[in-house]
Amino acid sequence: MQSRQSLSFKMLCFFLFTPLLLAVCKADVIAAESVSPLDGIKKVLIVPFKDVSAVYGRENNARCPVCGKVFLSGTIQEGSDATLTRHLVSFIKSNTEIDILYPNQAQMHYDDFKSGNESMAHEVNELIENGRLLGADAVMTGHLYRFKERIGTTYSVVSPASVAFDLHLIGVSSGRVLWAGHVDETQRSLSENLFEIGAFIKRKGEWVSADDLATSGLNDLLIKLFKK
Repeated sequence: MQSRQSLSFKMLCFFLFTPLLLAVCKADVIAAESVSPLDGIKKVLIVPFKDVSAVYGRENNARCPVCGKVFLSGTIQEGSDATLTRHLVSFIKSNTEIDILYPNQAQMHYDDFKSGNESMAHEVNELIENGRLLGADAVMTGHLYRFKERIGTTYSVVSPASVAFDLHLIGVSSGRVLWAGHVDETQRSLSENLFEIGAFIKRKGEWVSADDLATSGLNDLLIKLFKK
């Protein structure tokens, strides 16, 4: 009988004091603060988006020369690389205090970058070197894999808009990729994917142009990077 009472008392103590002990232990655990990729970044060299589809052709797997991520290449509308670059520069100017530097200021061999034939290490090293020559803290560079315009109207399409591109922020002093983002989307109807109801409402149920699809995606990427 005494043994049972002793056991019951021990069990009662366990249930009473275990939560308190856990609370004490939990209080000693301090979560590490996440470090922003923009810490210490005041000057950024912006390299225009690079069309790499000419190297890989259409409907092929295209590998990013910076991070190695694979995209399906496709048709790229003329001037779309310049459109994305303008939007990138405009966003940074309007929403940040970062000093933007351009490739021509470093006498950068941009034709070499535009070919898309570089290895990952070579391209990153060249970007870092040009950033260093300008006194940049980081280099921002992107690659365009697909920029296909819709065939149809805002309410009915034969073929929807489809875009794929990436964007990287590379630290000049560390030589590391500080941040990377990508957009890879072919617009679909709500009935094809109910999980995209947010995008469906945002686009007012319309079939958007490739320009709208790309700039909207780029804007979302930049908000995540700069508004942290």
